[in-house]
Amino acid sequence: MFDATTKQGQQLRSLKGEYELGRHKLGNDYDFYNLVEKCLLEIDLTSEADKKWVEAFDIQGRIIKEIKGLAMCLSRFKPADWNKFLDVVIK
Repeated sequence: MFDATTKQGQQLRSLKGEYELGRHKLGNDYDFYNLVEKCLLEIDLTSEADKKWVEAFDIQGRIIKEIKGLAMCLSRFKPADWNKFLDVVIK
């Protein structure tokens, strides 16, 4: 996943670029992180501003899709790493 010559490496690099672009445009690291987190956890967005930013950055279509794809690859090809990741997330 961290090898830029592989498909997953290219996806990760693209995802990082999209994330950095969103952080920069929104102007606040914390707000953009929370917005992506809400979308990833499928929490209903109540704020019209949040909905506007999700559409503007196409968070559901680009960022969330990439995160889920990479998570699936990690769980499939590195199950031990996936389990460690889940242990950290759950705690």
